[in-house]
Amino acid sequence: MRALTLSLICAALTVLQAVQLAARQPAPLPPAPFEDVGACPFEGCVYREWTAKEAAVVRVSRRPDARVAFRVQRGERVTALTGVVITTSPGRVRFRERTTLSTASGPIEITPEDTLYLLTYQGEGFTKAWFGGRLYTDVDASAFYNARCDTRPAGCIGRIVEQWKSEWWVQVQNRSGKVGWINQPEKFDGKDALG
Repeated sequence: MRALTLSLICAALTVLQAVQLAARQPAPLPPAPFEDVGACPFEGCVYREWTAKEAAVVRVSRRPDARVAFRVQRGERVTALTGVVITTSPGRVRFRERTTLSTASGPIEITPEDTLYLLTYQGEGFTKAWFGGRLYTDVDASAFYNARCDTRPAGCIGRIVEQWKSEWWVQVQNRSGKVGWINQPEKFDGKDALG
């Protein structure tokens, strides 16, 4: 009887250790690169008619070494049709205390042991993020991403410990109907509806 009891205790401890080990396994990391099709990566960002501030090269695909589709001269207007924000390295946020963040699909509970991964800024203080192996949209970033957090970090619950890295490819069409991709949107005016 004693041997049976000892065997049951050992089995229970083995199961408990397996459960604890599984609980400590890190959640899956976000996909890399993360492609956010249709995203416009800042507040007021719009796809519409843009004007070139300087000459630019438009490619046939979203690769810097792709064949040239056409060239745009300074002052020329193009129609920005859509875009893709490609996050090559997600940002990371750590929290100093337990907190709840609101999202489009309901709240997420985060502890100081957790990491929130930032993917694409959506504007108005909201972002797309990855947490616990899942993509969340419209994550309220006010607990870690605002002017107050920049000037008084101690006043914020979360802290960005690593900034995200991304590139923005925009599909444009010229007046003659040619379509291509460019990853230098800074060469154009007209992309900000607020300014």
